[in-house]
Amino acid sequence: MNADERRFLAITIFVVTALSGGLATAQSPEERAAARDVLKKWQDTVVNVRVVLKTRMAMGGREMQATEETVDAVATVIEPDGLAVMSLTTLNPAGMMNRIMGQAGGGGSEEKFQMTSEPTDLRIRLSDGREIAAKIVLRDEDLDLAFIRPTAKADKPFTSLALSDEGRPQPLEPVVSISRLGRVGGWVPAASLQSVNAIIERPRTMYVISSSDGFGGGIGTPVFLLNGKLAGLLVLRSITGNRPGMYSMMGGSEGLGLLPVILPAADIREVAKQAAEDRKP
Repeated sequence: MNADERRFLAITIFVVTALSGGLATAQSPEERAAARDVLKKWQDTVVNVRVVLKTRMAMGGREMQATEETVDAVATVIEPDGLAVMSLTTLNPAGMMNRIMGQAGGGGSEEKFQMTSEPTDLRIRLSDGREIAAKIVLRDEDLDLAFIRPTAKADKPFTSLALSDEGRPQPLEPVVSISRLGRVGGWVPAASLQSVNAIIERPRTMYVISSSDGFGGGIGTPVFLLNGKLAGLLVLRSITGNRPGMYSMMGGSEGLGLLPVILPAADIREVAKQAAEDRKP
């Protein structure tokens, strides 16, 4: 294993660990009770997504590995016809890894790392166990958003979340993210109660929750205020150009140019208008 391969392995392990989850912030009994009410109200809008990812990794033009595996993610249904929004990173992890490896340096073009990932056989898994074939109708790489829709008309409307019912959290305000566990967890709904510890204002408003290097629900989960209003969706913000080295990992995900943030519901709503135009299955 050469230096770049070791770098890729170390970064992969770090990113998976850092973005897989964090400890929830201690809250009062009243706040926990309110969070349970939010979970009960909105849990059916969060669905599991099962996707087969075809991934190829190459170094300096030499293929290192080719895999095909099923990945579990989550999406939030925003229209009765099944239109749902999720994090693009979960469908295209290659994009994130290429940015990280490109910034980490590691030699000339003959040693350049490249990764491609192609999502296939996309299926929405409902809470009753049914799996419905779906397709990607829109991607937004800048905002880390992907919109998916069933390929055939459903026999009944989906339980959906109105993006217009928006809330704007303040610093240190408690929020709750809603997710669903995968096959190992029996597909049950899950929640994580945390708090907002920073608000980014430029280039757009985004909320950072504790801890910034992990969150209980995972990327792609919706986040609510305790009054039930939608704050937004947990996505992965990334920047380029800072060329971090191996020891940048000591500074957490920000050292790699990555930061999990809540993208406000208003921003998602604007992009969703484009996805809503594609109504043909």
